[in-house]
Amino acid sequence: MSTTRNTPLRPRAVTSALYSLLLVMLGFVHAAWPVSVVDDLGREVRLEAAPTRIVSLVPSHTETVCALGACDRLVGRDVFSDHPPSVLSLPSLGSAFAPDLEALVALEPQLVLVDEFSVAADALAPLGIPVYAGTPQRLDEVFELIDRFALLLGTRAEGALLAGRLRGELDAVAALVEGRQRPTVFYEIDPTPYSVGPESFIGTLITMAGGENVVPAELGDFPLVDPEFVVAADPDVIVLADAPYGVDEATVRARPGWSAIAALRDGRVYELEQEQGDALSRAGPRVSEALLLLARLLHPEAF
Repeated sequence: MSTTRNTPLRPRAVTSALYSLLLVMLGFVHAAWPVSVVDDLGREVRLEAAPTRIVSLVPSHTETVCALGACDRLVGRDVFSDHPPSVLSLPSLGSAFAPDLEALVALEPQLVLVDEFSVAADALAPLGIPVYAGTPQRLDEVFELIDRFALLLGTRAEGALLAGRLRGELDAVAALVEGRQRPTVFYEIDPTPYSVGPESFIGTLITMAGGENVVPAELGDFPLVDPEFVVAADPDVIVLADAPYGVDEATVRARPGWSAIAALRDGRVYELEQEQGDALSRAGPRVSEALLLLARLLHPEAF
């Protein structure tokens, strides 16, 4: 990732990158088999050897496997996994909630990656196929997942370097907007409207990008909010992650009371494109790309 100006990394970013490199150089990142991790369902996932046939039914997991240098081990994906583009050649096995289990089993996977709500976790358990179930909800959990996947895949060197790079990039972007006046932000996931709390991974990125989320933490990480709450909050900026699905500034303006919101008065309603929305909604190796996107929206003068 690059920006339009050269900004030195903050000390923690440099320390993270150097520490990751030191781990590789000292040889502390080589996996000893068997290995095991505990997933978000509290189940132990144990592998006797590095898996060479992996199915991923979560787009962010697909991206993480590829970022760890193991894209060539993927043999199947969910219908929404489209990044990097090379995965589009893999068999599509439906969604996490309605997977084609017969086709999945026929691929003879040695590891299946699903979210914690997928029916696949219980369905595949009797077959003895290792299944990791879980998704990051907060930013620190993205790094926990990278560590777990790196261990399971036997790519701990790649995992250490990936984590170090991402932390460095996050710190570098945050440094560009540090100390600037924070606009208040409403981030819309869908027109219900569902939004994001400040402690969710997207909420944390909003804070790091120099914004102030209008949704309070007590509402949760991904709350359904009252439209009247948004009117009363009067955000300076509205980010429409649902724009690829037909929501735009005109749609928002037509909602009762919303035309008086500062973001609409000042022309600061941002309609995300599909690729931008995917980068922001997938808690994976594109988090620094997502932060840069938000920072440029909130503080274009810094770039």
